[in-house]
Amino acid sequence: MDLFKEQKIPMRLSDGRSGYLRFWPNWMPLKEADLLLALAIKQTPWRHDSIRMMGRKIPIPRLQNWFGAPGTSYTYSNIRLEALEFPPWMERLRRSIEIQTNSEFNRALVNYYRDGNDSVDWHADDEASLGNEPVIASFSLGVERKFDLRHNLSGQRVSLNLPHGSLLLMGPGLQSFWKHRIPKARALSDARVNFTFRYMRT
Repeated sequence: MDLFKEQKIPMRLSDGRSGYLRFWPNWMPLKEADLLLALAIKQTPWRHDSIRMMGRKIPIPRLQNWFGAPGTSYTYSNIRLEALEFPPWMERLRRSIEIQTNSEFNRALVNYYRDGNDSVDWHADDEASLGNEPVIASFSLGVERKFDLRHNLSGQRVSLNLPHGSLLLMGPGLQSFWKHRIPKARALSDARVNFTFRYMRT
């Protein structure tokens, strides 16, 4: 797979201290993205986790798993994910994204949105384990989904559509000042797989 081909000059969002985005809407060629989507769905050992709210266990509306150095883990919303070793195909993807973004990544949360009923609500990737100002690369495969951002102070909203094979870089500061989500899109019946690459010291 030719993962090194740059498709467009990235878009940049900035308002002083509040972080930035860089966006490559066509980062991976279509045929390669098709192959990688099928591979990711078939070979990822998907987990269906639940969170506890008001004394009830509620399944989160997507499947997921966590990759990185074996023996390490990641915890969010009281869900503990033990790291799986990067398979060779995901390791190649990780390295290619490092080269494209000039950033270092050693962990990945992979989410499988089976259709438009699957989603993730407003949140920031601001866990202490990710460091003070994490840089996160989000790579999307499958059906195009809407990605919303909302500024914590001003309430400003920004929306992007994330196409098949697109790459989005969330820069330093963004997790401190913005929240983001993938809203439900009930009319959609097709799947999406998203990789969020991060760096953790331990």
